Amino acid sequence: MKPPLICLIWIVNGLLAVFYTLLDNILLLLLFPPLIWLARTAVTEQRRWIAITGVVVIGAAFAVPAPIPLILVVMVWAGAIAIWTNRFNPKALRWRVNYSLAIYALTAIGFTAYASYASRLSLDTWASVVSSGEADAVITQGRSFLNRIAIWGLWIILPISYLALLVQGALVHPPTPKTPAELIHTVRARGRDGDD
Repeated sequence: MKPPLICLIWIVNGLLAVFYTLLDNILLLLLFPPLIWLARTAVTEQRRWIAITGVVVIGAAFAVPAPIPLILVVMVWAGAIAIWTNRFNPKALRWRVNYSLAIYALTAIGFTAYASYASRLSLDTWASVVSSGEADAVITQGRSFLNRIAIWGLWIILPISYLALLVQGALVHPPTPKTPAELIHTVRARGRDGDD
């Protein structure tokens, strides 16, 4: 082969490698825009906490298997949109979104660590770690039940609760075209635009 053709093949292969790596981590990449927006538009005292939550959320999306990364993407984007559309108290809603995302991400990481640890143990060993004596037999039978409940919590219950929290935060006040400060100014000025 000619050297120009070899260079072209190397460039194309390099671009394909970058493309497939980005495609493989698309959910992780989709987390960055709303997390950066949440941190940049926050008040100073919330920025550090939002940055810490962002690191935890990205770590959970990287370490926890599917469908948790997709659920995190939906939760982060829904939170950012709810804050962006909120006119009455976006600061309080931002804080609610922040701690809810942190709790969910930490719960997902904790369950993944537990599941990894428990998968290496036999049922009898796991039962002896969790309980002792006569309860071992009952606990042994309940291991898969506990795992199923935890998965339902991570996949369904916690995300739906979070979305319900966002809806409640967004609909606690009727939607208005202006912020409360602008509405107060309009009422005080009796509809005049000037600051007479």
